[in-house]
Amino acid sequence: MSRSPPDPDASLDPFVNGLGVLSRNGDVVGHVATVRWEFHTLFSRKQQWWIWTVVIWNDGRRERPEEDYPPRSSVAEMKDGYLEVYSRDEARAGRYDFAWLQPEAAREGWSRLGITHADF
Repeated sequence: MSRSPPDPDASLDPFVNGLGVLSRNGDVVGHVATVRWEFHTLFSRKQQWWIWTVVIWNDGRRERPEEDYPPRSSVAEMKDGYLEVYSRDEARAGRYDFAWLQPEAAREGWSRLGITHADF
């Protein structure tokens, strides 16, 4: 079965190998790495965008990767400048301010933080 590509959505472009900063009370506490992939449902001939995120704390610990597909609640949060983080460590769970890094800084951050697609 041939599948058609997802509809273009420029608002999801920052999520392609993206990186943002998590902060609380003005203090940077970690980063959120993102990727945008495609998926399809069993009965759909059209692919959809699929966003994955992983939180990397300043101490190097990482949360489990999370997938976000329509209606994309994490995507909406990041577009609005925050992210609700669900952590196994209750002290880290909660709402954080979120800000995107520019693409060049994101590429450097992926390298510095050792992020690869295998992390998602």
